This record gives sequence, C-alpha cells and structure tokens, in this order.
Amino acid sequence: MRPTNPVGHVQLKKEKASVLVCLSSSPSTPRVIRAAAKFAEAAGCKGIALYVGSKDAADSLLKDNIEYAKQCGFEVHGAESSDIPVTIAEFAKRAGITDLFLGYTAPSAFFPARRPISEQLTDLLPKTDIHIIPDSMASGVPHMRQSHGKFIFNLRDVFVVAAVMTLATLISVWFDRSRFSNANIITIYLLAVLIASFLTSHIIYGIFSSILYILLFNFLFIDPRFTLLVYDPEYLITYLVTMIAALLTGMITSRMKTSARISAENAYQAKVLLDTSNQLETAANAEELIKITCIQLVHLLNRTVVFYREGHLEDSPEIYAANGNPIDQILLNNEKDAVRWTYDNNHQSGALTSHFGGYRFRYLNVRSEKDPYGVIGIEMNDMPFSDFENTIVLSIIREFTMALENGKMREERRIAEVSAENERLKSGLLRSLSHDLRTPLTSIYGNASNLLSAGENLSEKDREAIYTDMMDDSFWLNTQMENILSMTKLENESYIRMTAEDVEDVIEESLRHIAPHPDHTVEFIRPGGMCFAEMDPRLVMQVVVNLLNNAIKYTPAGSKITVSAEKKDGKVCITVADNGNGIPDEDKEHIFELFYTGDHSLTDAYRRMGIGLNLCSMIVKAHGGTIEVSDNDPHGAVFTFTLNGKEVENLE
Repeated sequence: MRPTNPVGHVQLKKEKASVLVCLSSSPSTPRVIRAAAKFAEAAGCKGIALYVGSKDAADSLLKDNIEYAKQCGFEVHGAESSDIPVTIAEFAKRAGITDLFLGYTAPSAFFPARRPISEQLTDLLPKTDIHIIPDSMASGVPHMRQSHGKFIFNLRDVFVVAAVMTLATLISVWFDRSRFSNANIITIYLLAVLIASFLTSHIIYGIFSSILYILLFNFLFIDPRFTLLVYDPEYLITYLVTMIAALLTGMITSRMKTSARISAENAYQAKVLLDTSNQLETAANAEELIKITCIQLVHLLNRTVVFYREGHLEDSPEIYAANGNPIDQILLNNEKDAVRWTYDNNHQSGALTSHFGGYRFRYLNVRSEKDPYGVIGIEMNDMPFSDFENTIVLSIIREFTMALENGKMREERRIAEVSAENERLKSGLLRSLSHDLRTPLTSIYGNASNLLSAGENLSEKDREAIYTDMMDDSFWLNTQMENILSMTKLENESYIRMTAEDVEDVIEESLRHIAPHPDHTVEFIRPGGMCFAEMDPRLVMQVVVNLLNNAIKYTPAGSKITVSAEKKDGKVCITVADNGNGIPDEDKEHIFELFYTGDHSLTDAYRRMGIGLNLCSMIVKAHGGTIEVSDNDPHGAVFTFTLNGKEVENLE
C-alpha cells in the first residue's frame, strides 16, 4: 500500500532528501531524531521524517515527537497503512533515501517468530544504509540485561503476582460453587503460577506464587475452611507434590525466559556490530573511524566517551558527551596517569578496576598486535558494565582496532605503490637520458671532430650547417637539463618564490629564450591594460618557453604561433596557439603525462623525451592554476594555463 495523506510539503526534493527518520510514539524517538539530524548536518543534506498512522488519532507522545522532528529541521510526512515496513520502504524509494534511521525494536515475547521491522526493511531496501539507534527505552534487551542475575524488588512484579493469583482465586471460587473437584482448582492455580513466573523478572516471584497458591488453596478450599489447619494427611502429600510441580514449572519458565533473553541479546549484539561494521567500512580516514566508534558507544551506553590519540596522550582528548553533559577538563587532566598506565600496560584501568578504581572514567587500550592507536575512556558514574555491555564494548573496540589496522595497511600499501611508481619514473628517466642524450652528444662530438680535422677543406656553407646543428643540439640539451633540474627542485616547496609580476614582461622575456625559428612566425598579443599575477617568474617563463618550443618543433614550416594573455574572473589566462596539424583526440588526455610523446613525425627521432609538458603541468599546479589543451579553429592546437591574478592597487 502506498503512503497517502502526506503531512507537510507534498513535493519531495529527491536530490536533497537522503536521510529518513521513522517516527513512533516510543519515548526513545527523540534520540533517533537527534542521531539522524547530526548525520544529515554532517552529510550536508536535507532530512525527512515519516510516521505511519493517522495524525488525528496519534497519542500525545507521537505528536510531541512530530513537533520535535520539525524543530530539528525535518520535513514531516505521514502515511496510513497496516503494513508498516512496506509503507516505509516504498516511501524511501520514492524519496531517494540513502540512509534510514529507526529505533531498535526487540522481538515480541508473545510472537517470537515475527521478524522485527528492521530486518524486514533490510530485505526491502538492500541499497539503503539502515542505522539502528539502540536505547533502553526502545528495546527490551538493555532493560533485561540490567537486571539479569540480580533480585531487584519492584512493585510491578508484586502487583503482577497479586493480580494473577487474585484472578485464579476468583475463578477457583466459581469452580468450587459449581461443585467441580478440587483437582480442577489445583490445575487453575498451577496455571496461575506458570503465568506469574513468565510475567515477572526473577524466579523468586515464581516461588512466592507457589507458596501463595498453597496458602490460598488450603485457606479457601480445604476443610476446615478459612483456617490453615489440615486434618487429612493426604492433603499434605498433595501440597508437597503440587509445590514441587509449581517450583519446577517456575524454574522451567525462568529458563525459557533466560534463553529468550540470551537470544534477544545475541540478536541485538549482532545488529549493533553489523551497523558499526558497515559505518566503519564507509569511513574515509582515521578521524572518521574515531568519530563513528565513539558516537556508537555513546548511543549504546548513554555514557560520555573520550578518546586519546596515540602520541597525544598528554593533550586534551576528543570528547563525545552523552545528552550534552559537559565534562570538566580539570577532571580529565587529573586522570592522565590512568590513561598512561593503560597505554603502557595494555590493560583496563580507572573506575571500578583494581588500578585507579576511584576515578570517574574507565580506560581501555586501542592496540593491535603490532601498533598502538590510543586510549578510549568511558564515564562509569559508579555503574559497572553488565556482562552483556562489557562484551559488546570489547567487540566494538575490536572492530575499531581492525578498521584502524586495515586503514594503516592501505596507507602503507599506497605509499609503497607511490614509491614503486617513483622508482619506475626514475628508472624511465635514466633510460631516457642515457638513450636520448647520447645521440645529440655524439652529433656534437662528431661535428666538432670534423671541424678540427677537416675544417679548412669544408666550404663556408658546410661549416655554417655544422655550426647550426651543433647550436641546435646544444640548445636542446640545455633546455632538457633545465627541465630536469626544475622537476627535481619542484619537490621542495621552498624553491617556489611567489611574487606579483607583470605578465607582459614575463612573456617578453620568454620570447628571448625560445629556439631559433626562421621558418615560423611568433606573435605576441599584448593584454589590454596592466595584467599582474602571483608567480615565480623563472618557472612561468619555463612554461611559456616549453609551450612555444613545442609549437615551433611540432608544426610545419610557415606556421604561425600566437601567445596572448588576458584577465578573467580574477585569473590570468595565458594562451599559446598554433595553426599546425593539431593534436589527435587520443593524445590529449595523455599529453601531460611524463615520457608521453605521441606520434609526431615532424620532430627528430631523439628529441622526444616527453618531459616538457609534464613539467609545465607540475609548475602550473604548484601555482594553484590549471592547464589544458584544445583544438584551434580551423586547425592547430591551443594550450591555455591560468595563474592567480593580482590587483595593481595592492602593489607597493
């Protein structure tokens, strides 16, 4: 059944609404709303709240929760349906929900086979992250775990025993007046003992019910009536047998309740750990892992949690307060010795332990087999962990430690991959140097030898050609050495000295350092007015020179090359364009990669090291700019890079 009668805005904004919180009349719903609101605020998206049922028929608590959701910025919607999970699932799909928040619902004691809503939603929304917010008010499991193993007197259980035995007595009186046998009355009281044992929290109430049954049966239905005297010895045997039967019944019922409680606790623990594991898997870094773990512990225990990072034990911890309660920093400073002891000894200390037992926080170490990561502190308030709480806390910390370890391994693997890539690049650079530099050096050496040995026999034209070749080879070698030297220096940020420079002056100086170009036309289109940018002029000149030399090298004779600069949106755009053959589309996405040369038939075979454009990209990025290549119209290539502009008024 699809949701109807929405409350609030009818149109859902699918692109913004990604968090959905389910509202109910549970007293723990405000806690679920707060958790969803914090998540939505951190994710930067709008939240939606949904309740299933009529608003007019809603009780006061549900209405309060609806108003609280509105106060937290949620867009509230309502739907009327008898199938709550299906209604929520269809609403979530229509609204584009990515994260769903709801409170934990314990399995029904009377219908244990019925699956909780959270499990049904997991099947209905396999692509949605479902966050289950546990709370003692919303779940039967935390309440049961607090009283397990201890007899706690409470009026509720006394009232239950009194009510059940009173009802059994009234029915027995009716049976007695109807002249049924006492055996039927005994059966009624045995049933009452069974029901009282099932509905109360401790076996002692079942024993009390059994004794009360013997007294009532003897006082009301055994002659002489309205006394506790027994004249017939057979009734003593009956009392003994029925007392044993009642005790056995109560014990069996108690064991069934214990088994049900343990099953519920196991299911609860599995859900919490699964939710924690899913959240930890989505964390991008150690900071998110710490935040997720501490917030999860706060939600589970309703206690304040602090975390001391490894290497910062003496600093102030990260504090995650429960219910917004402030923590005195002086108190935390006074407990630093417990933090250090836990870190050094890899053992719990602090509140209710054998070491620093009078402190307010209990401290647990977060450490793998090899590496320490920090210390978690949990506020105890003189309330020890139950066995269930202790188990789940240790399980969450273990999951947290594994996530930190995996993150560290991933980082180490990434560093190793970067190191291997750097080694590969260095090896490639050395191979390229040894191969590509050998040819021009050999050419220079050979031409010099020819001039020394037979220079007088060569014509003026031949000698001029040899001189030109030697000058070209020397210029190319010098350019490549400058590029390689700049690449190594760029690894040191202090090498870059940023100043405000006139772009026109830098380009004019660059034009004086480009390769000879008798067969090409190079034109500089000057910017209109003063054009200043923040730069290291040496490096920007190298970018312009490399781009111009590439244009000269990779375009046919007679080509025109244009360099220009303009101010645009606070940036200075410098463009080098040519009308050559252009760059194939398949080369454009790789052209700024190291050692990539593409297929340029116009160039000499050895003058293709593929480091010039990569260096240009490195320099521009170091200046906080961008560089790109595009097609010229009607043909050719256009290289454009940007620098941060600088206003002339700020220069003094």
